[in-house]
Amino acid sequence: METEPEPAATEAVKKEEPPAEEATKKPPGVCDFCVGDTTADPKKKEEAMISCIDCNRSAHPSCLQFEGSLAENVKSYNWQCIECKSCSICGTSDNDDQLLFCDECDRGFHMYCLTPRIDRPPEGRWVCHMCKKGP
Repeated sequence: METEPEPAATEAVKKEEPPAEEATKKPPGVCDFCVGDTTADPKKKEEAMISCIDCNRSAHPSCLQFEGSLAENVKSYNWQCIECKSCSICGTSDNDDQLLFCDECDRGFHMYCLTPRIDRPPEGRWVCHMCKKGP
């Protein structure tokens, strides 16, 4: 009478392959755009990266073309990359064609969630109510 091998014995022979997306993931602390490390972009200047709170993708602010106060402001809150961006008012990413991005903080806002509501994307720079400076 033949017996089947113990399950543990056959599992030891199997090699677990990482899922396809795991094999292509960049190591943590690598810029998604220039593939530089956490402290230096390809131009070799010191620059800390920002990471998406949702997917953990990282980038140098300069690689995202964030300059001046925008580069500093994104470090002060739970930033989301363009792929994960949701509305800062309702919290959803539905109707992404209706999302406006603040030129001062890069937060997203649905035009219909704003008060007053905005019917068309504004031309030029747009600054959200959180970044507008009062008199």
